Amino acid sequence: MNHKDRRQEILDAAMALFAKRGFRGTTTRDLAAHAEVNEAIIFRHFSSKEELYRAILEEKMRQGQSSKVEELALLAKSGDDVQFLEAFGHAFLERHERDTTFMRLLLFSALEGHELSDMFLNSMPERDPIAAYIQNRIENGVFKPVDPNLAARVLVGMFFTFIQWQEIFGLKKKRSFDRNEVVRTFVSIFLTGMKTAQ
Repeated sequence: MNHKDRRQEILDAAMALFAKRGFRGTTTRDLAAHAEVNEAIIFRHFSSKEELYRAILEEKMRQGQSSKVEELALLAKSGDDVQFLEAFGHAFLERHERDTTFMRLLLFSALEGHELSDMFLNSMPERDPIAAYIQNRIENGVFKPVDPNLAARVLVGMFFTFIQWQEIFGLKKKRSFDRNEVVRTFVSIFLTGMKTAQ
């Protein structure tokens, strides 16, 4: 197995354990056992547990950025609020339904007071197409003059909380929802609050 494959194997094992037990609850011995490697192999690829955790969050952020960014950028230019916001909602829900480890990692890092939750939060302004879109619509007189960052947080918060309840807390076992209905409902509520009287 080459260096790159081994590194990825360690990352995959670490993602699973950190998402299940948190940073503090996972030892390098646990990681080695889960990845089926010697503990020394882990330190050959990562100088510390912190570096490994950082690499995981960076990879997760990179995965999230690459998937739908271009599509959303094109839709943002169209000025079709429903189409743009629904595309964002679908992309957000699909990503987190497919892989809940990222959200679990973020929650653990925040609850444990880990510096990597700060790293994630500090990266958000540069990568927030929602706030930029809202700002543009405010300037064009379509949306009410509110803080675009707060408005973006409201929109993202609806989807974020929904995924937490369904996937993290397991409410999907009691009641599942049609994703199209969820997206339409949240976007409709958001736009009802944001649009100026025409």
